[in-house]
Amino acid sequence: MIVIVAVLMLCVLSYISVPVYDFQSGRSFCGDSVYNPYAGADSSCWRKANFHAHQKEKPQCDYTVEQMLEAYRSNGYDIMSISDHQCLNTEHADRPGFIPTYEHGYGINGYHQLVMGAERVTWRDFPLMLTQSQMQYMLHWLRPQAEALVLNHPGKTRIIDLAVYGWLRGYDLLEINPERGRERSEQYWDTALSAGIYSTLIGDDDAHNIRNRSSWFQRCFTMVNTPSLRPGDIMKSLKKGAAYAVYVPHDVNNRPDPHGDLPRMERISMQGDTIRIRVDRPASAIRFIGQNGTLLAEGSGAEAVYAFRKNDAYARAEAHFDDGTILFFNPFVRTADGNRPVNVFVPVVNYPLTVLCHLLWFALLAGLTALMLYLSGVRLGSLYYRWNPSVAPERTKPDRRETTAGS
Repeated sequence: MIVIVAVLMLCVLSYISVPVYDFQSGRSFCGDSVYNPYAGADSSCWRKANFHAHQKEKPQCDYTVEQMLEAYRSNGYDIMSISDHQCLNTEHADRPGFIPTYEHGYGINGYHQLVMGAERVTWRDFPLMLTQSQMQYMLHWLRPQAEALVLNHPGKTRIIDLAVYGWLRGYDLLEINPERGRERSEQYWDTALSAGIYSTLIGDDDAHNIRNRSSWFQRCFTMVNTPSLRPGDIMKSLKKGAAYAVYVPHDVNNRPDPHGDLPRMERISMQGDTIRIRVDRPASAIRFIGQNGTLLAEGSGAEAVYAFRKNDAYARAEAHFDDGTILFFNPFVRTADGNRPVNVFVPVVNYPLTVLCHLLWFALLAGLTALMLYLSGVRLGSLYYRWNPSVAPERTKPDRRETTAGS
């Protein structure tokens, strides 16, 4: 019981400094122009990348950094990051295609962020996320420390409603990995996009063991269109949206040469109001998805075309293949000027509610402190006399003979 109370006290202490935000209602994208994330993409500059993998998660990570990097490099990866929990690897920062990154978050909710281009690790977090203000505060805290900030595996979060992702702002990318969680990550992405919160995708395997393909090693990766392997160019392309994610099903990943003949995108463009996608082999389904995750159109074959309609806020595409492989593409969205939508830090602090909330947290902390003292067998009176021995009353023991005689 004492341990439970101590954990609750730590939680309350972490909540005391958090402001309460007023969140604006989401609005769908609108405008006379459409932002094309693939505009100007060079077909010769696609690079294979993974940004989320672990080397220090013992005992399953029984390999060195060099062995880990070689395992990816031998399967055609040009860009790699080691993103251990609360641990930043900078030893290989001078390697082409290596971006110093760490995974932030140790609360039991599973609300984690990938901090890309970080220079230091921050330990600020909440043992248990209770409100969307706490989630937003964490993004606000990490934002200045990251060149690119990613919401990791949203489908793995616990006790957090899907609708919350229609309010959170301040991140750049959302991690796509269809099976990593109770709900598919695309649902969270559509929730944010439908609220007018623009983020681009990043596909990662979140590998915890490079020796076991039956696990998640190389099950999901990102193809980035970048002119070089410099971190600045890579992150600029990721935030622009010049990338697509590849999901590799379990059976395919266990083949002798799992990535030897995976489907790939040959061309994606927008001419006028028409989106054109071509892949290197016939797909069983090419789907265009829009506002609130609505299926806008579906076809099959190696090429698909979709005419952007006036009432379409955004349209993103998925190419599904017979072996279970899926390609995910970044969204085309309506804007006023055709430029990438800018997500400013919109939520503002509600100061009266923040003060009230802080008072309530202090009151709860005081109650938990009193409960802890009670459970520990400490009484306030005994503490007072312990700290002020000069005023302590004299303790006298009754005379046993008097007691006997009186009885």
